[in-house]
Amino acid sequence: MAFVLFFFAAWFITTTFLIMPKKISIIENTFVLMVILIININWGWIIYEGMERIELTEESMNYTAFLLLRSVIIPLILVTQLNLVHKSNTIFVVLVSLIILLFFSSLTSILNIADYVKWNLGFDAIYYLLLHVIAYYSLLFIRKIAYKEVTYT
Repeated sequence: MAFVLFFFAAWFITTTFLIMPKKISIIENTFVLMVILIININWGWIIYEGMERIELTEESMNYTAFLLLRSVIIPLILVTQLNLVHKSNTIFVVLVSLIILLFFSSLTSILNIADYVKWNLGFDAIYYLLLHVIAYYSLLFIRKIAYKEVTYT
């Protein structure tokens, strides 16, 4: 059941991202996606394996659902959110994406994908807010670097 829900969510978010008109270039989208993906995977490794704050399931389909969340859903929600920020109210879009991310985190607990040992949704909320900030500043960084090209020869 968990795999089906997370697979559908990954498919839906990917399709939404591909169909929506983008205000950010493909290079900027790719850079932010890669930065968030690297941070998310490393953070997960530290919290799940290193510090043992959250225990993951041993079942293969549920673990695949976790991998979809970590590697597809979270980064694409953040990149989609960055593309939507330019169109509408920034605070509203960030809050909606934060609520969606927390919903998926609570689903992992409900569907027995992850067991929160020394962790709670408050820590997840702080982590997701930091991911939003990192995504925004990585976008600003790539824009700053991209416009700093060599003009003197």
